[in-house]
Amino acid sequence: MASHPLQVSEARRRLSALVERVAQGGAPVTIGRYGRDRAVLVGANEFARLRRASKTKAPRQPATLEGMLTLTCTPEELLAESRKLGELWLAAFDEGAKRLKRRRHARRA
Repeated sequence: MASHPLQVSEARRRLSALVERVAQGGAPVTIGRYGRDRAVLVGANEFARLRRASKTKAPRQPATLEGMLTLTCTPEELLAESRKLGELWLAAFDEGAKRLKRRRHARRA
């Protein structure tokens, strides 16, 4: 694909020629707006190939931890540990916010 997308207005102006080019096996044409890719014009044969390829892939199973962990403590101990981790996380977050505030204050001074 092109490093810079073709602007929509330019693609509109040249649409007939672009369609003919990709239909004859030319490279896909990236169309964009505000410098960002928004669409890609591809020939019908390439589109059909892409659709076939996407249908033949086996559906991905969601990743789970089921069967991967063994609980070696009581549920109560797990809950207590979870609370401790939450408190540590909040304390670290608060400390980071304080450091950021001190840095901003020092820049102003």
